[in-house]
Amino acid sequence: MTTRRIPWTDIVHAPALLLRSGRRHLTTGAPAADFTLGSAWKSGPRDSAHGPYLISVTQYTPRRLTDIPDIWLAAESLGDQLAKIDGAVGVMTYLRPARRQVGSLSIWTDDTGLRRFVSLPDHVEIMRKYRPRGLPLRTATWWTAELRIDAAIGEGLRLLDTDRRQRIGPAVQP
Repeated sequence: MTTRRIPWTDIVHAPALLLRSGRRHLTTGAPAADFTLGSAWKSGPRDSAHGPYLISVTQYTPRRLTDIPDIWLAAESLGDQLAKIDGAVGVMTYLRPARRQVGSLSIWTDDTGLRRFVSLPDHVEIMRKYRPRGLPLRTATWWTAELRIDAAIGEGLRLLDTDRRQRIGPAVQP
């Protein structure tokens, strides 16, 4: 992967992302430490597919705060690649500043697309680079009939906050 820089469009859209994330946070009634900044949703080729949907919420907690910007930018770049994989409904990146967590929500119509995504060379490279520099990567996956992005990120973070296992939920299609 090449050195990443913050795209100008990300800087321009930052106030809107903060406002939208703040509004979403206020509706949850959650403590300030749970504030979650979400990137813009990136639609995939199956964005208008009907369920069921495979939800995947991934979370990483780096030891060094200075790693967070590079991880965020890498996740956004990977999101651009994910949006081209058949089976992808869409993706967003999130940051929980008070918890020093960064991760992603991806939604799929099948597990084949998800497996293809995690095997992308850029994904493998970023995992190799940061895996030893933080807490274990954690993932929650489940199937649902409804496509509700805010509910999915909320449920995924709830699962990751309450269950300490590294991988939560068998991704068995109903």
